[in-house]
Amino acid sequence: MCGGKPDLPPATDPKVEREQADADAASAANAKTAELRRQRQRQSLLAAGSGGATGGAPATTSVMAYGKDKLGS
Repeated sequence: MCGGKPDLPPATDPKVEREQADADAASAANAKTAELRRQRQRQSLLAAGSGGATGGAPATTSVMAYGKDKLGS
C-alpha cells in the first residue's frame, strides 16, 4: 500500500516497431544480396582466369586452343 504506480515497461508504438523491423529486414536483405553479388563476381573472375593466383593467365586452355595445331591434319 505504498500508493505508487506499478513498474510497467514503457509503452511502445506498434507503428514505430513495424517500421524499425522493416528497415532491419531491408538492411539484412541488401547485405545478403551484396554478398551474393560479390561471390558471383569472384566466381566469374576465377572461371575467366583474369588475375588471381594464375597471374592473369587462363586457368585452363580452351579446346580450340588445344587442338589448333592439329586442325586439318
